[in-house]
Amino acid sequence: MIKSKRILGLALSAGLLLAGCGNAAQEQETLSAVLVDAQAAGRGTLVLSNQFMGTVSPEESVYIIPMAQGTVTETFFEVGDEVQAGDVLFKIDDSVAKLQLQQAKLTYTNAQQQADSALTTQQESANMQLDANIKTAEAQYVSAQVAWKNTKDSLDSLEKEVDKAKKAYNQLKKAGADEATLAEAKKGVKALESSYSQLEIQYNQVNAAYEAATVGYESAKEAKELTQGAVLDDTKEQLNTSLQLAKVAVDSAELALSYYQVTTPISGKVLGKNVEVNGMATSASPAYTIAGEDTMVVTFQVSESIMNTLQKNQKIKVERNGAEFDGVITEVGNAVNPQTGLFQIKAAVQANGQELPSGVSVKITSDTYTADNEIIIPYDAVYYETDGSYVYVVKDGRAVKTYVTAGIFDDSSIEIVEGISEGDVVITTWSPRLIDGVEVNANIK
Repeated sequence: MIKSKRILGLALSAGLLLAGCGNAAQEQETLSAVLVDAQAAGRGTLVLSNQFMGTVSPEESVYIIPMAQGTVTETFFEVGDEVQAGDVLFKIDDSVAKLQLQQAKLTYTNAQQQADSALTTQQESANMQLDANIKTAEAQYVSAQVAWKNTKDSLDSLEKEVDKAKKAYNQLKKAGADEATLAEAKKGVKALESSYSQLEIQYNQVNAAYEAATVGYESAKEAKELTQGAVLDDTKEQLNTSLQLAKVAVDSAELALSYYQVTTPISGKVLGKNVEVNGMATSASPAYTIAGEDTMVVTFQVSESIMNTLQKNQKIKVERNGAEFDGVITEVGNAVNPQTGLFQIKAAVQANGQELPSGVSVKITSDTYTADNEIIIPYDAVYYETDGSYVYVVKDGRAVKTYVTAGIFDDSSIEIVEGISEGDVVITTWSPRLIDGVEVNANIK
């Protein structure tokens, strides 16, 4: 009964349903592509911060040990003077370090120029070679075409000669020609037919060569489009490695130059001074001793991998009971604690004994791992399986599953070391229909 009522209802509304078929088909076509958000992969900086627990101890003297050695050119404070964190205490002759930095920059500039020149040369060379291949293939094609045309014309002409000889023979036969005349005419026909058969074999060979030359010519033109980009991409990758090494040398030289201007990490009073103008500064003994007036010391321990990311004068944050204090690392231990397997780090904190009482525990936050000028994408764009991590890249309107090598990451972003390039459009949202090769309608942000 219910089924009959439904049929009656459908019959009464058939016109409406038929009118709506077109709209339904259009909606179905729109829904066939997976709607996703996407963005172009770009370069950026990703800094990871780690948190540690430390213990506060009473203020103590900080020994300023230079990380560079050389002749002291200027000093700015004497024993008893008050200093502020960041003040320059003394300078070391940095002429050699400046020359090294200048040389590193020149090397980088030369590497950049050589890279540009190599790319231009590579492109021109690739174009010349590919153009030469095309011209050679074109010449072979034209030559084969001429041979084919000549042979075809000869074959057609000989075919007509055979037909004429056959007709002449038949006419002689009808006219009652004698046996000798008929035999001579038949011999001529057979000779022409034999020549035709030989020329036909030659034509088949020439025709095959013509077809092969045609394919070769078309392939040479396609090869220019397909091969040229791949060759240049390989060259760019090799040159980029050389440029990165040259850039590392510049960064290292800049860091080394900064060591020739020695600053104090804390505010306080100068208790000792062991350097003089025209004297030598070395890492064998402290150059200055600074006593912090409103400074407490925080000691904490880290793993070897974390220790390698920390350095003197690096800024940290110290937190206790909701209050935050600024601090700088003053000592990075180079000996492991045999009991804990960790390395000891000390930092000076701008706080007095009432704000951070001696012996209390505090939370320390410090930047550790850094990815600078690397490919950075949203963390949610990366998926994981037993074969490794992967993303979906939009190519020609479809999602392409692409395996990647991931680096450091936080809650929102992740570094991609290998697998995609700058500018690749990466899908950033998930869908149950998102699989390799599926058609997508990407909203690129």
